[in-house]
Amino acid sequence: MSRTVAVAGVSLELEERGDGPPLLFLHAGEGLEPQRDWLDLLARRFRVIAPHHPGWGNSSLPDWMMTVDDLAYLYLDLAGALQLQDAILVGACFGGWIAAEMAVRDTRRFARLVLADPLGIKVGGVTERDIADMHAMSRDEYMRLAWADPAKGERDLMQLPETELAGIARGREAFARFGWKPYMHNPHLKRWLHRIDIPTLLLWGE
Repeated sequence: MSRTVAVAGVSLELEERGDGPPLLFLHAGEGLEPQRDWLDLLARRFRVIAPHHPGWGNSSLPDWMMTVDDLAYLYLDLAGALQLQDAILVGACFGGWIAAEMAVRDTRRFARLVLADPLGIKVGGVTERDIADMHAMSRDEYMRLAWADPAKGERDLMQLPETELAGIARGREAFARFGWKPYMHNPHLKRWLHRIDIPTLLLWGE
């Protein structure tokens, strides 16, 4: 089921599936693709709430919303508006960065945190590029880095309607807005990770 809710002046498109304990799923920079299997797999055990980030899908992107901090506070407000209790917070890639920013601020509505290949912190030196520049590489190179089996991530863009293509372009523009400078990380986040006070699972591919 898809519906739209208004939170802090932002219109958010939500995908909702399943029953059981609540799980807030924050998608990667590629966007939330409801036809992928992962939401249905999660929905076997959980009530999955998966918003399209502002600028993705049919979610609005106000001019004042410029940073991942803004997204973190927005989703904390969403958790309050939905009256989530003991929810599981799951973030993948860009969504993992947002989830970590949320968790260093306020975990009262969450019982568990899952970070899957999260962006958000830089561990190398100033001159080391330890976060791949996704916007400067070819599509083939990106797919090899992003997927254990690149075939599973492929979509035939030539077969998509113009509305979906426009949505993909809009999402990429929003991704660049939130993560361009400094590139895909918050220099201060690493210092505050100790504030995460709920059990956390970190998933990282080989």
